[in-house]
Amino acid sequence: MSFQQMNAVIPQFQRIEIARDARLIVPEPGFEKLLVVRQGYLIAITESGEVRPVSHGYACHSAAGPVKLQPPAGREAEYAVVTYRITPEGAPWDWNGPQRVLSENKVRYMVDGLLQAQEDQQGMDGEEAEAQQFRNRMMLERILSFFMYESRLNEERRNSDAQIEKSVHYLEEHYMLKLTLPMLAERAGLSTGHYGVLFKERTGMTPSRYLKRLRVEKAKQLFDQGERSANKAAQSVGFADYFHFSRTYKALTGLSPSEYMHKLEKIE
Repeated sequence: MSFQQMNAVIPQFQRIEIARDARLIVPEPGFEKLLVVRQGYLIAITESGEVRPVSHGYACHSAAGPVKLQPPAGREAEYAVVTYRITPEGAPWDWNGPQRVLSENKVRYMVDGLLQAQEDQQGMDGEEAEAQQFRNRMMLERILSFFMYESRLNEERRNSDAQIEKSVHYLEEHYMLKLTLPMLAERAGLSTGHYGVLFKERTGMTPSRYLKRLRVEKAKQLFDQGERSANKAAQSVGFADYFHFSRTYKALTGLSPSEYMHKLEKIE
């Protein structure tokens, strides 16, 4: 689903219902449905038997199969079912499946607005009713835009998180190589700045500091295993400069390599 598709159509609000129990959502030709979770979460079971958790919303396309929605066993949930039409008929519209938002409170506020408007509109007629219908359409468009935009942000963030996870594993396996920030960012498919921010969120450290700590830890393991050449240990873990290795080792452990080895010899 893209904003290009949305820009080419007009969503027409039809009705909104509140549900709290399990419900089978059967597609209606010409009508789209959007489920918005107001409390708790739901389990969606598709016609093929696929089970998917729904914490924010679920788009039910008119051409898709039926979907059963139910609260988890022993749990309570409340959700709104928004039914709308897309005009002109036959326009491209393929929105389907679980949706997520970051602005949950804003979406719930607008859903409450649609519920209240539907109740108020029952006593309206003529131009007043037409004006309210227009306002309903505007609220519906905002709800759709929040879900479409923020679902995409969530997907991009999940992809980025997965790339950072792979990058951390790569560092743990290739710490002894000559590694640079631009090289690591390129491997992750991210800009250098974005990579650095996401890496720090994931590990609590910059990539450079993480690599230094990792190399020092690996050198410490070599000393524990009997290595007594600090220069050889430095080269083995990726430090080209022994003096840089020695300073970094002491800054992170409180002891220089020679002091740490001397401590080990006393213990032995």
